[in-house]
Amino acid sequence: MNVDLFSYTMSWLLYFGFLVLTPHHLKRISDYFLVMAALAILAPLTSYYGLTASYAFPVLATELSLLAIYLLTRPGVVKVPALPILREGPILGAGVSICMVAFLVVWYWMSGAVRYFNLNVTEVYNYREASAELANVGLLSYVNSWVYQVFSLFSLAWALYKRYFGLFLIFFGVQVFFYGVAAHKSLLFYPFIIFGIWFYFRKTTSLIVVPLIFVSAVTLSLLSYFVLDNILVGSMFIRRVFFVPAVLTYDYFNFFDSHQFVWWSNSFLANFLEYPYENNVSKVIGEYNGSGSHANNGYVSSGYAHAGVLGILSYSVILGLVIRFIDVASANKVPNWFALAITVVPLRSVLISSDLFTVMLTHGLLIAILLLLSFRCSPRRNKSVAMPRSHNSL
Repeated sequence: MNVDLFSYTMSWLLYFGFLVLTPHHLKRISDYFLVMAALAILAPLTSYYGLTASYAFPVLATELSLLAIYLLTRPGVVKVPALPILREGPILGAGVSICMVAFLVVWYWMSGAVRYFNLNVTEVYNYREASAELANVGLLSYVNSWVYQVFSLFSLAWALYKRYFGLFLIFFGVQVFFYGVAAHKSLLFYPFIIFGIWFYFRKTTSLIVVPLIFVSAVTLSLLSYFVLDNILVGSMFIRRVFFVPAVLTYDYFNFFDSHQFVWWSNSFLANFLEYPYENNVSKVIGEYNGSGSHANNGYVSSGYAHAGVLGILSYSVILGLVIRFIDVASANKVPNWFALAITVVPLRSVLISSDLFTVMLTHGLLIAILLLLSFRCSPRRNKSVAMPRSHNSL
């Protein structure tokens, strides 16, 4: 805490300056993305800036990036060509997803990774590396991630779409199994997110539920600490979800303000440029801030690590165009809740935990978009929920 009146006042002005642009209703996926960005990224980041009197540049860069995405996703700004409709696409998407889920269940048993099955959230770090060593072999390190972050969620959403509630419970159990073996805590919450999206957004388009859930999570976490003297819940839902990404944003900017940019030399330019560090970027930042861990963060931090302001601008444009494509692909052809259900996890990852290209490939955003395209059907066949009244609105 180092409260400075100027920084504190500016933090509120910067936050409300973007908040007024956020939509009130879910008419397209970009609406949810902007609300989530305002609440999950900008709120804690401006709070950290205002309460520590840190320099404003990381906040300004983040806000300008989100403003660029806002502009790119507005109707009429970017023209997207007409997209085809696959007559049997929904069946194909569901079939592929169910097969991939079944494959990973079998593979976890065959690889022996199932021996590290654990449901205790406080012990996941004791098993994660050993399980991954057995299961994530070669290309399967990508495939496994696609299954429990995309294909499994598509299967859950499809079961709800078809009202196969028994099948939903089976997929729910499978996702818990994936959590127990892969030892990633977030996997345990995905089925609840999918069910919540279906339960709420199939009836209404109002986005008020998102800030209400955030406020409730923070309030209950605080009560858990002050009343029950339990710090675990607060550590998970306040520190880890909100303020770790905010602090890491400053760590990334502070480090690369005085060190060499990466320029994607650890990625698609590896054959042309020499990578300047011994460890990957997230480990370098973990050593810099003293945590010693892999300090992954969202697209703004990773963009700055690669090429400074140019990197953030490049990522903002690419992400804005991708989200705009998702908006158009789902317009009047896919229920809004369904489109959100299969893209919510990778979009969350790109905001707070991963590099943009990593999310596109490893976290399966490209796979999610392909599944979304497969699910496109004519408006007559799509009777599920509230959508924009006019295609022209997009």
